[in-house]
Amino acid sequence: MALQSNISTDMVIVEPGATAPLTIEVENTGTTDDQIEVGVEGIDGEWVAIPVPIVTLKPGEKQAVKVFFKPPRVSESTAGNFPFIAKVRSLTDGDSRTAQGVLTIKAFHSITVEVNPKKGVVSPTKRQNIFSVTLINMSNTEHLIQLMADDPEDSCTFEFDEEQVTLAPGQQKDVDFLVNPKKGSPFGSTRLVGFGVTGRSISVPSVVASSQGQLEIRPLLTPLTLGVFVVAAIMLLFFFITQPKRPSVVIEQVTKGKVFSGGVVTVHWHAENATSVKLTASGDLVKDNLPPDGQEDVPAPLVGTLKITATAYRENRVSEPAVVSVNVAPPIIYPDPEIVQFEPAKKLVNKGEKVTINYKFGPGVTKATLSPLDKDLNLNFSSLAVDPPNVGENTFEVAAYNAGGKVIKKSFTVTVQDPCLAKIVKFDADPMVVDPADGKIILSWQIATGARQELEYTGSKQKYNLEAVGSREITVIGDTEFKITAWDVNGKSITKTIVVKLKTNDGPGDGNAPPGSTTGVSQGTTTG
Repeated sequence: MALQSNISTDMVIVEPGATAPLTIEVENTGTTDDQIEVGVEGIDGEWVAIPVPIVTLKPGEKQAVKVFFKPPRVSESTAGNFPFIAKVRSLTDGDSRTAQGVLTIKAFHSITVEVNPKKGVVSPTKRQNIFSVTLINMSNTEHLIQLMADDPEDSCTFEFDEEQVTLAPGQQKDVDFLVNPKKGSPFGSTRLVGFGVTGRSISVPSVVASSQGQLEIRPLLTPLTLGVFVVAAIMLLFFFITQPKRPSVVIEQVTKGKVFSGGVVTVHWHAENATSVKLTASGDLVKDNLPPDGQEDVPAPLVGTLKITATAYRENRVSEPAVVSVNVAPPIIYPDPEIVQFEPAKKLVNKGEKVTINYKFGPGVTKATLSPLDKDLNLNFSSLAVDPPNVGENTFEVAAYNAGGKVIKKSFTVTVQDPCLAKIVKFDADPMVVDPADGKIILSWQIATGARQELEYTGSKQKYNLEAVGSREITVIGDTEFKITAWDVNGKSITKTIVVKLKTNDGPGDGNAPPGSTTGVSQGTTTG
């Protein structure tokens, strides 16, 4: 055997909700390194925590492993003694050792008492005086509970179905009890008696819980009841004397000016002695169950006289109809809006340059709005100069309206570019086709408003910084492409290339481009 173990104590005492440690000392008595597993058997795994369940020991090395017992503070953690086995096992050769111990869980005590319902009633015609007390043993040990009840005025009697109840840990039980007044009277005032129910453990007298309830004791007739009867009789008499009058309603037109076919007429009504109003227009129902006072928009689809009628209702009684007549005129026909012209003078402009918008509208247009500037165009003019807000694409849209509110739209896009300020005024080579016997050319250039210039060409291993104006003699040995790049103060660049051909027996050069050709100018931003 190459394994030894010892436990610090064979009895561990713990209170539910607390933690008790146990130390297991493990020793490797072998001649090689070993991994040793530590565990506890016989105890609920949720009650045990081993922070380091596996340890590695060298030959002859000892180590103390902590085991923590932590049963929760619930009734399921029953008080008593629970034997367990502490086991250590070699993960190398399977050798194991065990030691017995006992976990003692202390008792804790807690009971609850709850009365339901909280309030009962006793009267000559009604009795709701049966209550229930709910007992719950939240301890981890059994309790024999004695039930008692009393009231401060000593005016009630209490009768329990069971006065002593035995509850196991976690057990709940309902016990009915009856509450009656010791004396009552058919006349007098209503009394509200408060009482308390107490549950006390006989086995542990210090464990007590209580709950409160109320009993309302009503007489057959109270001064308030008599007063209610008198008031009710007076109100009934008053009701018959002051019967409501017949409903009535008036209606008036709110809309001023002419009403055209296809529009609406706004009317307002007010009804007296009514609960609802019905609205009709030329015999057709507009709305029903309207409030006694209100306002409504009534459609006017046809030309002619539109009669709007309001009728008030209360239960089965109906008012005389109230009528308002509205003269509906034919609709005004407005010419459709037309955009004759809406276009820019240029679709490509430089940054900072204004765009002239040319526009023209048909006679039916009464208003035109330009977006995204949110600007109304002057219909007496035909053009407007604006500043495009962004570099890149800018979309302008016009919305043209006629007098009837109909709208049509049209748009176009203007591109704003941010060009390079530097200009390559001159960049050429002399000659453009070179005799192989000589191979010399004169390269000349001229740059305007440039901050820096650079030259590179085929076969060169570096780039050459140049003055703004100059020339240079260069010897070429084959077709050669020369490229000059100029940067402005903003870091933007412009490039131009030329190709010098070497004369051959078949003709000038062996490339695809004719002698003296140049590439197009390219623009962009450089990083230096």
